[in-house]
Parts: sequence; structure tokens; C-alpha cells
Amino acid sequence: MRIIQERLDEMDEKVEALDRVWVLVCKGDSCSQKGNPEKIRVALKQATRDLPAKSVKVSYVSCLGMCGEGPNVLVCRGGKAFKRCSTANCSAIMDEVRKSAGRTDS
Repeated sequence: MRIIQERLDEMDEKVEALDRVWVLVCKGDSCSQKGNPEKIRVALKQATRDLPAKSVKVSYVSCLGMCGEGPNVLVCRGGKAFKRCSTANCSAIMDEVRKSAGRTDS
């Protein structure tokens, strides 16, 4: 949890300055072995197309510190972590992204 809080603290300034929701997809060794971070990132990027340009940034990180429960995704604004992610549960992640961006429509 300490690593997650550090990541959130690091990103808070950037998020506020850019008025953007950051979505971090863990691409560490453990998460990569347990799932497919590349497919998750692509699915999330495709799902953000209905949101205003540059309101959401989907990016990789090397580790979110929840290695035993990966693949993991962190929505920085709001600090909600999603564990054991796959393309099948990207809709729940996008619900949180929309909520964090102040949009509830889908």
C-alpha cells in the first residue's frame, strides 16, 4: 500500500495541473506473467475515445506494489485500485474513470 500511496502522491500534482485522469497499468514481471497488461491498456485506451480529448491518460508503470494480485490498474484521481484485471472487467475500470472525470454517461 505504501508504494500505491507514493505513486498517488507523485501523480496528484500532474493530474491537477493537467486536469486529467491518469490510469496506470502495471507492467511488472509478476503482473505480466499473470495476465496481459498490453491488452488491458489497449482496451482502456479504446474505451476512452468517447471522453474529451486529453482528459484521460492511460500509461504503463513498472510496479504498483500489489504483485500477488495482478495484473493491476490504478485510477489516480480517486485512488481506486483494480486487481486481477483483464479485458473482461475494463468496463468497471472505465466506470471509475468516468466518475473521476466527472462524467457518469457511458
